[in-house]
Amino acid sequence: MLNAQLSPQLVHPQALAVCRILSGAGYQAYIVGGCVRDLLLGHPPKDWDITTDASPKEVMALFPNTIPTGLQHGTVTVVMAPGIENHFEVTTFRIEGEYTDGRRPEEVFFVMNVEQDLARRDLTINAIAYDPIAHRLVDPFEGIKDLERRVIRAVGNAETRFREDGLRIMRAARFAARFGYQMEATTFSAMQASLETLKRVSKERVQDELHKTIMTSKPLYGLTLLLQSGALEVACPRLTSQKPYLHFMTYVDRCAGDFETRLATIYANVPVKMAEEELLSLKFSNKEIKRVTFLLQLLDRYGELLPRDNAFSYKSFMAAVKNHAPDPWEYTYQQFIMLSRAIGLGVEERFAKYAEEVVFSKKEMQINGNDLLATGMPAGPRIKQALEACYLEILKNPQHNTKYNLLEVARKF
Repeated sequence: MLNAQLSPQLVHPQALAVCRILSGAGYQAYIVGGCVRDLLLGHPPKDWDITTDASPKEVMALFPNTIPTGLQHGTVTVVMAPGIENHFEVTTFRIEGEYTDGRRPEEVFFVMNVEQDLARRDLTINAIAYDPIAHRLVDPFEGIKDLERRVIRAVGNAETRFREDGLRIMRAARFAARFGYQMEATTFSAMQASLETLKRVSKERVQDELHKTIMTSKPLYGLTLLLQSGALEVACPRLTSQKPYLHFMTYVDRCAGDFETRLATIYANVPVKMAEEELLSLKFSNKEIKRVTFLLQLLDRYGELLPRDNAFSYKSFMAAVKNHAPDPWEYTYQQFIMLSRAIGLGVEERFAKYAEEVVFSKKEMQINGNDLLATGMPAGPRIKQALEACYLEILKNPQHNTKYNLLEVARKF
């Protein structure tokens, strides 16, 4: 139920203090955007943005501790106390000039009323302002009604909004997925008509929106909106290049794993190398890519072992996990189980009968290269080959994991 009766007591005390100081100096001051939306929904805001008719220079004169975050766009960060939670972006009311790069305006113009400032924002639910001093809500685009109706709608002319910044297409889908709201028809049509602008958005910004969408409560809904609008083909051309590649995306809502595990669920039917190329092009971090590709490699390995379904195939699988996981193997194995649950593989049931099997990692092997050198074995590839033979021995016979037994294996090798 919507909390339409906002009060100053709901506002962060230091944000309220910023508004009080601005108001006391004769300026207008509103908290704005996502924090107002979240207050109306009864959610704790993560960030507190403030907008005012004071110029950046006037804001900096009023507060002793400020950071000139983006003076060319009218933004000053006001530091009210130690800790990032007490930093507040204060932005002068503004309208924006022409967008030529599909990302940011060529210039901004400061204005004197908040309604003009709200008109430049992306979605109606993000275009609401609240003056906690005068206890006044400003909602010129009926964002509160859209919250009540559970609708995602662009501010003003939807095509204009999306062609100003192509990333707004993905943001609209992300907010729909986050709140489970219906996409308004005109807004969705504008998403479809504005894909050329999205193509000009940097891969880093696209990746960030994908990440946020995948981590919502309804990621499939957001991804489906992107797919149906054509935006997913722009963002992830390899994933969308063949219909079968999209098969496991439909299971992403069932994945309880971390971000990389959800991403692996989406790409579970895509060849590993192709998935890796896509993630590289989207500028995901090396760590994220390693986690995703390793989970996909485990899927392939599991598929190869399925026909055999014996103790040694299980041991071979677990050896790959324990020896090559990009994180502590227990974590990686847990994430693989979550991936397998999401796509219905039944790994837990199949592996349960091998729960008593002992699988050592190579680090646990009771012999190393120095031990072999001490026996007189010459340095070189033969050492590595002998150690591999020793490891194969303890996979088959874990009770042989003693230095004496393994030296015998190496000697025979």
